[in-house]
Amino acid sequence: MKTKFIIAFIGIAVAFSTIAKAQFAFVEPSKRVVPAYLRTVRESVTTESSYYNNISTRAIRNFVADFPEVSNENWFCTQDLFVATFTLNDISYRVDYDRTGSWIETFRIYDEAKLPLDVWQAVKSSYYDYTIYQVQEIEQPHQPIVYVVHLDGKKKLINLQVCNGAVYEWQKFKKPK
Repeated sequence: MKTKFIIAFIGIAVAFSTIAKAQFAFVEPSKRVVPAYLRTVRESVTTESSYYNNISTRAIRNFVADFPEVSNENWFCTQDLFVATFTLNDISYRVDYDRTGSWIETFRIYDEAKLPLDVWQAVKSSYYDYTIYQVQEIEQPHQPIVYVVHLDGKKKLINLQVCNGAVYEWQKFKKPK
């Protein structure tokens, strides 16, 4: 009696598992709901050896937690890191994660209008004749934010680094005549 019961139980379990697999197989792929970030990952990773599921789930979780309003990001893989790029409120973002999914740094690129007032004043107090045409903001964990300010003058192009109120002239170029 026990053996008949066990055999019947195993038969029913096998029947249900094959029915469930068969029903799942007949679902059209377009009917499956795939989150936007996975669609973007799958479309962005183009090398044959890389698949969208190679991106660390921790990196994706961190990204979604830090940028919940973003849905148009593109993911890229390198040997050392995962990179997400997107634009939000006229600011271009690049967010880097290491292979374990830990956040490394965030780059923001924007124009003079979005530059914090204290940084703008520090730059304009010394370089009042120059036009700020681009700002790069670099944020890293446990480090102060660094601003790379690109200036355009009549005869020179200057790149400044601004950190904690200190302005450092990083690069200087003569304009061609």
